[in-house]
Amino acid sequence: MSVDATGESSDRTGTSVGYSGPRTTLSERIGQDLNDADFRYQLRQSVRNTVYWLAAPFRGYMALRGSMTYASVFALLGVFMTLNVIWGFPWSGMMGAFFAILFVGFGINRIMRPVLRLNVTLPRVAIAGEPFSLSVRLTNSRVLPAINLRVGFQREGLSFISRSALLQHWDASPPVSVQILRSGEQMQWHGSMRFDTRGVHDLPPFHLASTFPFHLFYARNKIECETKIAITPVPANPNDDPTSRMMLAEIGDWTQQLVAGAPVEYIGNREYQVGVPVRRWDFASWARLGRPIVREYQSPSIQAITLIVDTSQRAAAKPQAARENAVMTDEQRRFERLMSIATTAINEISNRRVQLTLHVTNQPDQDAYQNIQTANETSDSMLIRLAAAKPTPPAAAQAEIVETLEACRRRPVLILSLIELDDPERQELAEQLPSSAKYLLIEDQPSTSSNPTKKSHSADRRLD
Repeated sequence: MSVDATGESSDRTGTSVGYSGPRTTLSERIGQDLNDADFRYQLRQSVRNTVYWLAAPFRGYMALRGSMTYASVFALLGVFMTLNVIWGFPWSGMMGAFFAILFVGFGINRIMRPVLRLNVTLPRVAIAGEPFSLSVRLTNSRVLPAINLRVGFQREGLSFISRSALLQHWDASPPVSVQILRSGEQMQWHGSMRFDTRGVHDLPPFHLASTFPFHLFYARNKIECETKIAITPVPANPNDDPTSRMMLAEIGDWTQQLVAGAPVEYIGNREYQVGVPVRRWDFASWARLGRPIVREYQSPSIQAITLIVDTSQRAAAKPQAARENAVMTDEQRRFERLMSIATTAINEISNRRVQLTLHVTNQPDQDAYQNIQTANETSDSMLIRLAAAKPTPPAAAQAEIVETLEACRRRPVLILSLIELDDPERQELAEQLPSSAKYLLIEDQPSTSSNPTKKSHSADRRLD
């Protein structure tokens, strides 16, 4: 055997050792020289084909069982009944008729199986637990018509009890019936859908089911929508509990002080001018100079706020484990509460006509530090980022917050976090926290929090 200039090995007789031309079966290659890769490939193909044909009866049985309707069950019972009577006329004809109905009906049902194209129209965002409208346009791409259709997101027919079905966190309008959809024709499915959990979710598959002919069998087809929707957190309601009312009022008062020209950034004094609005008089300078003097602060028209959502969590649950649990843990419930408070803060600040920049610690973006990305970011875009938020380790979150504070300089900053500022994991942040930043601890529900008012006051005392 020799090796040519191209690096391929061949023997001197001209017979290739590796693959050359169409592959032959394993039996034809017995006695020939095979390399390990080619032998393993042929062995896998043989095993795969053997398993495929051995499992064919079982697959046929499962397909028949999963597609049966009341009519096909009645025909099958008729077959069993004719087997338990004395053979002869008319029982032989009845059994043949029942067999013909089953086999011919099953074959026609499989031939007329619907194949449709779909196009989904839905909103960009939706709130968790609230229904939203969507529209699905279906087009028959086959030459054969689709008859006796049921279309919708819910699967109909024989129901399978599975863990995934029990843990699905969505609901949709029931399927609708379509008598016939000819080749090339279109139809619209209008309905509503609801997701119960926050996140960026994939739309579930759209199910098609045809019962032609005579509603004997279901011919199902599942179309993947390949479309995502952002399910935003539920805004916190001040009427839910006293703790939420206290935190939302604190956010509202802090924002109102910024809009009203509270001493966030002192500019200087000037002499009073007739017709110019006065924010605050400087009576000490007025008495000393004998002229009316007013104090100037940062103008509300150029006021901008940075909102930092600290997603750090000590016992961060894995996303896969969170989806497999039907009931949220305490850590997950606190994290969702943080997202709800952040949603309300975004709505509150945006309604004040204040430029808002959002930073989420598990979504580092260098452009956000220079206020390039979020300078003109809409509220929907911010809510989408909250929908995609996930827990992050406290150390990484603290580094992100410190870096963002350095970029914001003297800009007002509101920090929402689940970890107290005097916690050892927040020591670096507590030392570098500027006076223009407000650190708000998100408290738990009153049922699981012993004294939320005391913690809130202590946080304010550290910041002021």
